[in-house]
Amino acid sequence: MHIVDHSDKVPGLSIVYDAVTQSEEEDLINAVDTQTWSGLGISPNPELKRRTQQYGHLFSYRYRKVLQEYGPLPPFCQFFVDRILQHLWMPDTPNHLLVNEYNPGQGIMPHIDAPTLFGPIIMSLSLLSDCIMKFTQEDQSVDIILPRRSLAILTGEARYKYKHSISKDLIETVDTLVIHRDRRVSFTFREIIAWEAPK
Repeated sequence: MHIVDHSDKVPGLSIVYDAVTQSEEEDLINAVDTQTWSGLGISPNPELKRRTQQYGHLFSYRYRKVLQEYGPLPPFCQFFVDRILQHLWMPDTPNHLLVNEYNPGQGIMPHIDAPTLFGPIIMSLSLLSDCIMKFTQEDQSVDIILPRRSLAILTGEARYKYKHSISKDLIETVDTLVIHRDRRVSFTFREIIAWEAPK
Protein backbone atom coordinates (compact mmCIF):
# COMPACT_ATOMS: atom_id res chain seq x y z
CA MET A 1 0.00 0.00 0.00
CA HIS A 2 1.29 3.44 -0.92
CA ILE A 3 -0.26 6.87 -1.44
CA VAL A 4 0.38 9.27 -4.31
CA ASP A 5 -0.54 12.96 -4.17
CA HIS A 6 -2.08 14.03 -7.48
CA SER A 7 -2.49 17.68 -6.46
CA ASP A 8 -0.30 18.73 -9.38
CA LYS A 9 -3.14 17.59 -11.66
CA VAL A 10 -6.18 17.98 -9.42
CA PRO A 11 -5.56 19.94 -6.20
CA GLY A 12 -6.67 17.93 -3.20
CA LEU A 13 -6.69 14.52 -4.90
CA SER A 14 -4.72 11.56 -3.57
CA ILE A 15 -4.79 7.90 -4.58
CA VAL A 16 -3.96 5.07 -2.18
CA TYR A 17 -2.73 2.14 -4.25
CA ASP A 18 -3.47 -1.40 -3.00
CA ALA A 19 -5.70 0.04 -0.26
CA VAL A 20 -7.09 -3.47 0.21
CA THR A 21 -5.62 -6.90 -0.52
CA GLN A 22 -7.02 -9.38 -3.02
CA SER A 23 -8.54 -11.46 -0.23
CA GLU A 24 -10.09 -8.36 1.38
CA GLU A 25 -11.51 -7.36 -2.00
CA GLU A 26 -13.04 -10.81 -2.39
CA ASP A 27 -14.54 -10.66 1.11
CA LEU A 28 -16.10 -7.25 0.44
CA ILE A 29 -17.62 -8.34 -2.86
CA ASN A 30 -18.95 -11.57 -1.38
CA ALA A 31 -20.50 -9.57 1.46
CA VAL A 32 -22.38 -7.07 -0.71
CA ASP A 33 -23.48 -9.77 -3.14
CA THR A 34 -25.38 -11.45 -0.30
CA GLN A 35 -27.23 -8.17 0.43
CA THR A 36 -30.20 -6.64 -1.38
CA TRP A 37 -29.44 -4.25 -4.21
CA SER A 38 -31.64 -1.27 -5.10
CA GLY A 39 -31.91 0.80 -8.26
CA LEU A 40 -33.10 -0.37 -11.68
CA GLY A 41 -36.71 -0.10 -10.51
CA ILE A 42 -36.12 -1.44 -6.99
CA SER A 43 -36.61 0.83 -3.98
CA PRO A 44 -35.05 2.80 -2.47
CA ASN A 45 -33.85 5.01 -5.32
CA PRO A 46 -35.60 2.94 -8.01
CA GLU A 47 -34.89 5.66 -10.58
CA LEU A 48 -31.17 4.87 -10.70
CA LYS A 49 -29.90 3.06 -13.77
CA ARG A 50 -27.33 1.12 -11.76
CA ARG A 51 -27.51 -1.09 -8.68
CA THR A 52 -26.66 0.45 -5.33
CA GLN A 53 -26.64 -0.26 -1.61
CA GLN A 54 -26.57 2.30 1.20
CA TYR A 55 -25.48 1.87 4.78
CA GLY A 56 -25.53 4.23 7.75
CA HIS A 57 -28.06 6.60 6.20
CA LEU A 58 -30.43 6.58 3.24
CA PHE A 59 -29.78 9.39 0.77
CA SER A 60 -32.43 10.14 -1.86
CA TYR A 61 -31.04 11.09 -5.25
CA ARG A 62 -34.48 12.20 -6.38
CA TYR A 63 -35.07 14.59 -3.47
CA ARG A 64 -31.42 15.39 -2.76
CA LYS A 65 -31.71 14.84 0.97
CA VAL A 66 -31.17 12.22 3.65
CA LEU A 67 -34.37 10.34 4.40
CA GLN A 68 -33.43 7.93 7.17
CA GLU A 69 -30.71 6.91 9.60
CA TYR A 70 -29.95 3.18 9.42
CA GLY A 71 -27.37 2.96 12.18
CA PRO A 72 -23.67 1.94 12.20
CA LEU A 73 -21.88 0.82 9.06
CA PRO A 74 -21.96 -2.97 8.56
CA PRO A 75 -19.41 -5.28 10.21
CA PHE A 76 -18.06 -6.46 6.84
CA CYS A 77 -16.42 -3.08 6.22
CA GLN A 78 -15.30 -2.34 9.78
CA PHE A 79 -11.71 -3.39 9.05
CA PHE A 80 -11.54 -0.73 6.36
CA VAL A 81 -13.14 1.94 8.53
CA ASP A 82 -10.44 1.13 11.09
CA ARG A 83 -7.83 1.54 8.35
CA ILE A 84 -9.27 4.91 7.36
CA LEU A 85 -8.95 6.17 10.93
CA GLN A 86 -5.55 4.55 11.50
CA HIS A 87 -4.07 6.37 8.50
CA LEU A 88 -6.00 9.60 9.20
CA TRP A 89 -7.51 9.58 5.74
CA MET A 90 -10.64 11.01 7.37
CA PRO A 91 -10.60 12.72 10.78
CA ASP A 92 -13.99 11.37 11.84
CA THR A 93 -15.62 7.98 11.41
CA PRO A 94 -17.62 7.88 8.15
CA ASN A 95 -21.33 7.46 8.77
CA HIS A 96 -22.44 6.78 5.20
CA LEU A 97 -21.37 4.04 2.81
CA LEU A 98 -22.64 4.00 -0.75
CA VAL A 99 -21.95 0.85 -2.77
CA ASN A 100 -22.26 1.34 -6.53
CA GLU A 101 -22.14 -1.42 -9.13
CA TYR A 102 -21.00 -0.46 -12.63
CA ASN A 103 -21.41 -3.17 -15.24
CA PRO A 104 -19.74 -2.75 -18.65
CA GLY A 105 -21.48 0.12 -20.41
CA GLN A 106 -22.47 1.89 -17.18
CA GLY A 107 -20.97 5.12 -15.87
CA ILE A 108 -21.91 8.22 -13.93
CA MET A 109 -22.41 11.79 -15.12
CA PRO A 110 -20.18 14.68 -13.99
CA HIS A 111 -21.17 15.79 -10.49
CA ILE A 112 -19.98 17.15 -7.15
CA ASP A 113 -21.20 15.23 -4.10
CA ALA A 114 -23.73 17.48 -2.32
CA PRO A 115 -21.44 20.01 -0.55
CA THR A 116 -23.92 20.96 2.18
CA LEU A 117 -24.91 17.38 3.03
CA PHE A 118 -21.59 15.52 2.94
CA GLY A 119 -18.39 16.46 4.75
CA PRO A 120 -15.09 17.78 3.34
CA ILE A 121 -13.61 14.38 2.45
CA ILE A 122 -15.02 11.89 -0.07
CA MET A 123 -13.34 8.50 -0.42
CA SER A 124 -14.05 5.96 -3.15
CA LEU A 125 -12.65 2.43 -3.08
CA SER A 126 -12.53 0.76 -6.52
CA LEU A 127 -12.98 -3.01 -6.69
CA LEU A 128 -12.88 -5.64 -9.46
CA SER A 129 -11.93 -3.38 -12.37
CA ASP A 130 -9.70 -0.45 -13.26
CA CYS A 131 -11.39 2.65 -14.62
CA ILE A 132 -10.70 6.27 -15.47
CA MET A 133 -12.25 9.04 -13.41
CA LYS A 134 -12.51 12.34 -15.26
CA PHE A 135 -12.19 15.55 -13.25
CA THR A 136 -13.54 18.70 -14.90
CA GLN A 137 -13.55 22.36 -13.94
CA GLU A 138 -14.77 24.87 -16.50
CA ASP A 139 -12.62 24.13 -19.57
CA GLN A 140 -10.10 21.97 -17.72
CA SER A 141 -10.33 18.17 -17.91
CA VAL A 142 -8.02 15.63 -16.26
CA ASP A 143 -8.18 11.84 -16.58
CA ILE A 144 -7.06 9.94 -13.48
CA ILE A 145 -6.61 6.16 -13.50
CA LEU A 146 -8.29 4.42 -10.57
CA PRO A 147 -6.65 0.99 -10.41
CA ARG A 148 -8.46 -1.97 -8.98
CA ARG A 149 -8.26 -1.99 -5.14
CA SER A 150 -7.23 1.69 -5.00
CA LEU A 151 -8.79 4.40 -2.86
CA ALA A 152 -9.41 7.89 -4.25
CA ILE A 153 -9.42 10.61 -1.58
CA LEU A 154 -11.05 13.89 -2.60
CA THR A 155 -10.41 16.98 -0.47
CA GLY A 156 -10.22 20.73 -1.12
CA GLU A 157 -10.69 21.66 -4.76
CA ALA A 158 -11.02 18.03 -5.86
CA ARG A 159 -13.96 17.76 -3.47
CA TYR A 160 -15.67 21.11 -3.97
CA LYS A 161 -14.60 22.62 -7.30
CA TYR A 162 -14.04 19.72 -9.70
CA LYS A 163 -16.85 17.58 -11.04
CA HIS A 164 -15.96 13.90 -11.35
CA SER A 165 -17.41 11.32 -13.70
CA ILE A 166 -16.93 7.82 -15.11
CA SER A 167 -17.60 7.05 -18.76
CA LYS A 168 -19.78 4.30 -20.20
CA ASP A 169 -17.00 3.25 -22.59
CA LEU A 170 -16.20 -0.45 -22.73
CA ILE A 171 -12.58 0.36 -23.58
CA GLU A 172 -10.75 3.36 -22.16
CA THR A 173 -7.35 4.69 -23.14
CA VAL A 174 -5.08 7.11 -21.33
CA ASP A 175 -1.54 7.66 -22.55
CA THR A 176 -0.47 4.14 -23.62
CA LEU A 177 -2.67 2.29 -21.14
CA VAL A 178 -5.75 0.48 -22.45
CA ILE A 179 -8.43 -0.49 -19.92
CA HIS A 180 -11.06 -3.08 -20.77
CA ARG A 181 -13.90 -2.31 -18.40
CA ASP A 182 -15.42 -5.18 -16.47
CA ARG A 183 -17.84 -5.23 -13.56
CA ARG A 184 -16.69 -2.58 -11.09
CA VAL A 185 -17.97 -2.06 -7.57
CA SER A 186 -17.13 1.09 -5.65
CA PHE A 187 -17.40 1.75 -1.94
CA THR A 188 -17.84 5.48 -1.28
CA PHE A 189 -17.31 6.52 2.32
CA ARG A 190 -18.67 9.89 3.42
CA GLU A 191 -19.67 11.81 6.53
CA ILE A 192 -23.21 13.16 6.53
CA ILE A 193 -23.23 16.61 8.14
CA ALA A 194 -26.84 17.63 7.36
CA TRP A 195 -29.98 15.84 6.29
CA GLU A 196 -31.24 18.50 3.90
CA ALA A 197 -29.67 21.38 1.99
CA PRO A 198 -30.56 24.83 3.34
CA LYS A 199 -33.21 26.62 1.31
